[in-house]
Amino acid sequence: MKRVVFSAIVVLLAWSSVGLAQAKNLIFYGNSFTIATGFGSTRTVPAVLSDIAVAAGNPAPFMSNPSIAGWSLQQHRNSNTSAITTSIPLGQKWDYVILQDFSTQPTRLGNTATHRSSFLSLYNVVRTHSPNAKAIGYETWARGPGHSYYAGGSPTYPGGPAEMQAEVRNGYNLSTADVNAAHGAGTSIVSPVGDAWENAGFPLTLYASDIYHAQNRGTFLAALTLYTTIYGDNTVTDINLAGVLTSLNISASDGAVLASVVEATVPEPSAGMLLLAGATVLLRRR
Repeated sequence: MKRVVFSAIVVLLAWSSVGLAQAKNLIFYGNSFTIATGFGSTRTVPAVLSDIAVAAGNPAPFMSNPSIAGWSLQQHRNSNTSAITTSIPLGQKWDYVILQDFSTQPTRLGNTATHRSSFLSLYNVVRTHSPNAKAIGYETWARGPGHSYYAGGSPTYPGGPAEMQAEVRNGYNLSTADVNAAHGAGTSIVSPVGDAWENAGFPLTLYASDIYHAQNRGTFLAALTLYTTIYGDNTVTDINLAGVLTSLNISASDGAVLASVVEATVPEPSAGMLLLAGATVLLRRR
């Protein structure tokens, strides 16, 4: 009897959550890996993420994207923080800030210490405006097979893309740990976008012709991985993504493969997340 009553309470809470669902407020700080359009893709990562969220039954998020091509998080922190206060309606707060650094900054080609300090510092500026905002570390991807980093007599990465990806992953794990050490566990989460690229095998079909930026399949993979992190929904193969795929000129079969890669990459949700979010997901769609 107690079990039946508990189950009924969970269902009622889930239905209540559906009725009271609020659009998330998201601000993106990144560069061409976030902008995407003009660098190999036809749509931005935030725009695709929004469409995925709506397809999954969520309200369309309110978004600001002050990303600038070629910029690092340090440059954003030094010269591009006004959007934190000016691009959101008065009285509203950011739910998440998505932080995407220059793609080589967390590696031996950049400066991991600078990545860590600027990640925390820029998040702190967002937190001053929105004390409950969470940070999402948008872990980027290694250059593709055939890139000059892996060629020549003394390649930068003799171990290929996996070696570079390990450095990128480590950098975002460290910067996320810094935020959590400063503000409490769970304040920052890594979205394993680059890990999804690795689990897909770093296929050139994800890359633009420069073997560096994303083409539409890569943008879709990035947006879908970010969606799972922000919305706590790591079962994505049951979302009707037909409209999203059509907008990117991706076939249904390719989309299904990429969605499966994301599901295999993202971590399992916690018990609390399953209780508070999972029931809502099951009841609202798909």
